Amino acid sequence: MQWIRSIHKWTSLVVGVQFMLWLGSGFYFNLMDHHKVGGHTYRAHAHDQVQIDTAALVEPRRVLEKAEPSVSLKQIALLGQPYYLLTHKHGLYPYFENEYSLFDAYRGNEVSLDAAFATRLAKQSYNGPGSVGEVTLLQPPLEDFPKQKNAAWRVNFNDDIQTSVYIETGSGRVVGHSDAHKRFADIFFMLHFMDYGNEGSFNNIQIILFAFVTLWLSLSGLIWTLDMIKRGQYKVALLSKRSSVKIFDHEQQLLDQLELSTATNLLDGLAGHDISLPSTCGGGGTCGRCKVLINPAPKATSDDHQHFSQAELAQGFRLACQHFSNDVKDMTLFDVTDAKKVELTLVGSEFVSPDIKELRFKVQGPPLAYKAGAFMRFFIPEGQVPVKPNDIPSDYKAYWDDEDHTHYPRAACSRNYSLTSVSQLDEELVFAIKYHRAPQQGVPAGSGSSYLCTMAPGDTVDALGPFEEFYVDQDTKAPIVVIGAGSGMAPLRGIIKELLLARNSKQHVHFYFGARHEEDLLYQEEFFALSQRFDNFRFTPVLSQAGPDWLGATGYAQQVLFNNMNKEALLAAHYYMCGPKAMMDETIATLVNMGVDKNVIHFDSFN
Repeated sequence: MQWIRSIHKWTSLVVGVQFMLWLGSGFYFNLMDHHKVGGHTYRAHAHDQVQIDTAALVEPRRVLEKAEPSVSLKQIALLGQPYYLLTHKHGLYPYFENEYSLFDAYRGNEVSLDAAFATRLAKQSYNGPGSVGEVTLLQPPLEDFPKQKNAAWRVNFNDDIQTSVYIETGSGRVVGHSDAHKRFADIFFMLHFMDYGNEGSFNNIQIILFAFVTLWLSLSGLIWTLDMIKRGQYKVALLSKRSSVKIFDHEQQLLDQLELSTATNLLDGLAGHDISLPSTCGGGGTCGRCKVLINPAPKATSDDHQHFSQAELAQGFRLACQHFSNDVKDMTLFDVTDAKKVELTLVGSEFVSPDIKELRFKVQGPPLAYKAGAFMRFFIPEGQVPVKPNDIPSDYKAYWDDEDHTHYPRAACSRNYSLTSVSQLDEELVFAIKYHRAPQQGVPAGSGSSYLCTMAPGDTVDALGPFEEFYVDQDTKAPIVVIGAGSGMAPLRGIIKELLLARNSKQHVHFYFGARHEEDLLYQEEFFALSQRFDNFRFTPVLSQAGPDWLGATGYAQQVLFNNMNKEALLAAHYYMCGPKAMMDETIATLVNMGVDKNVIHFDSFN
């Protein structure tokens, strides 16, 4: 099932991208000027009535006798003169492959449609201000008219929209006009009809393959859904019941017998009874931390297979977040944390960058002690997701369009967020949360961030924690290098404050923080003040898209780190990092290749 999910994910990405291209190109089609995009800006369509002296016409039979075998003969007029057009090979449509001969209807001699003749035909079809430029004989396929299967003369005109007139060499037919308007529209036609091979048709191999990709997306989604139903992953709260489950510790000592809802996974069910299992992915099945032993063993999910060996699966090892209490008699816990479920009251919130908001909470009950770098798991209730927050400060109005307050349904979920506060220094729990705004109209914002970032002072929310998995050990004496970017600032700020202000550590601390623009540098004044106060602390902000007034480092934080510190200093340091996966992967790989011990590289993986 894992491979089905993986392919389903990447297939949905392909379908999603093409769907966005359809929306964008379809929107353009509604706005475009159909006359212009047809290449008709400077096209002349009306012609004077041709006067033909029928008595002077050569008998068609005489023309047929001297020409190659033909399937048809037709009298046409070109430049006001009559001609016989003989068709030797007839295609279904004029742009299909055809073979023609052209004869002067007065003299009976065959006529070659040369560059001069084509130019006169093109000028007759053109009513713009340009003069004739380059005249070129082209063989199919023609870039401007990919359906055309016959050779044609391209006559360019020197006007403001680069008009080209195409004249078919065999028949003298005007294939069409093309100009800047039409060529621009052709890009959107290509995107809309997936004509990436420029065949001039929607019946192409790309769209046929895409149909099979979409079919696979539907089938894999159906298989995935049926598998989840079979495993009980879809639950209706109104139809739920409660099951009695015996809970044992790792030494098989009975801890308790709990009543768990069949509509809640085991991870959340245990949390409701103040039993916290570690989980850095919020119950998504990706971190593999919430290991339990279930009896009788339920059917393993694809996430179970990813984190356990066949021997472990046979014993009954499972991920608590992936299973429910149906038919579970007893469960053995291995890694229970001291984290408790608490109620938090919001006491303050403010934007500290265009898209990151600082939230300050008070705990309802005794204060929580935790190591800097810890995180908490927030329980987001079912409700409505706003497109964007309503309390945007005036400093950041330019970054948010607050006219549309459309809301979208939000299912109950849980999300992990790192603390940026220090328990020894701060009475409040402080979080720096990135508001995942709606990427476009009709798409809701992030469920967790939209709920928390739109809370008003006095509102409450349940959270579990703190979980201490990313912190600086008290015994560490080595120099410390801290690397971060974006909302990865949250745990790193707490770690730095704890080292300097709570522990009064004398070890050297180097902090490299990356952002796109200067307004994205969270707490920079605070860190500059710390660097002035403490000789052992150095703060290096780095901008990847710096403005003209920026005098600091540019590029990426990890690149500046490796440029500023020599190998000896890098090998002696311990590392703490949090930020985008690409940044951390590159930094870790470079450090390991350099010879840095993996055990001194610590990171918060943003799960």
